[in-house]
Amino acid sequence: MKKAIFLITITLLLVAGWSIGWFFVTDQIETTITKTKTRLTDKGREVNCTNQEINGYPFRISLNCDQIRYSDKVTGLVFEAGALKSAAQAYQPNKAVVELKSPANLTLPNTSQFNATWSSMRSSIKAGLSGPQNVSIQGKQVALLPKSEATPPISIEDLQFHARKIADNDLNLAVVLDDASSQANTWPSFDLNSTLLLKDTYSDVISRASLLRVAKTRGLQGEIQAFRYAPNKGGTLTISGPASIDSAGLLSGDFEVTVQDLGQLISALGESFPSQKEKFDNAATTVSLLSKQSGKSEVTLPIKIRSGTINVGFIPVGKLPPLF
Repeated sequence: MKKAIFLITITLLLVAGWSIGWFFVTDQIETTITKTKTRLTDKGREVNCTNQEINGYPFRISLNCDQIRYSDKVTGLVFEAGALKSAAQAYQPNKAVVELKSPANLTLPNTSQFNATWSSMRSSIKAGLSGPQNVSIQGKQVALLPKSEATPPISIEDLQFHARKIADNDLNLAVVLDDASSQANTWPSFDLNSTLLLKDTYSDVISRASLLRVAKTRGLQGEIQAFRYAPNKGGTLTISGPASIDSAGLLSGDFEVTVQDLGQLISALGESFPSQKEKFDNAATTVSLLSKQSGKSEVTLPIKIRSGTINVGFIPVGKLPPLF
């Protein structure tokens, strides 16, 4: 009898302790959310989570909203979407999975407006004492429907974005687009895979400063670790090398550029960016000459860009416009 009473007592104490811990953690989450919203508001940004609710007791911690909205008065970025559901194990609240329901409205800093839909949009987040350490987002069958008739609708079969902290204050970013296409067939469909290193930016992002704000204030330094653009009609373009963007949006860098199937690649680029077709043709002439000299269908070139001016070796081939 005494043993049974002892076991019951221990069980009740464990349940009580677990319950206190669960409600303490959820209270801390609510406090953190409130403080974060206040800090963002002070910086001209607003986050709304309609009918915010935290539940999941006893084994999960779930944050749910009927609708979410983010706006930045400085950049003009606005994002509105449907229901948000997130879940983390109560014993591991620093790891969460988030699901966002379609549709969404998006206004970009350049005032372009889109409606967006998707079949699935999920994110996973792992946080440490200093903030998020890893963030991954994956969307399936994403469609961007511009409100301007001048811009064609865009569909992406698989969209991925990954970010992780490395070293003390650097960020590693990866973007993957599979079968990105124009629904109006105004440009060829393509696959894109890009991995970037951004130096000395993690603390800015954690303090809720957008990368665009950082770039406009002091520029960005980093490296294109891998960039691969592959139109599905043929041809590939791969780029790697150190890069920087100044506060005026001008790109500089020393790149190793590899081109395969030049004719198909230039054709795809010319269709995708008709206003830049002459520059692509000029670059193709230089690449073609070097390709013939090497006797190979694939050619790798050293490309230098200084404040937007492009040089293949000592030969100037054009100038890039500001990136923002």
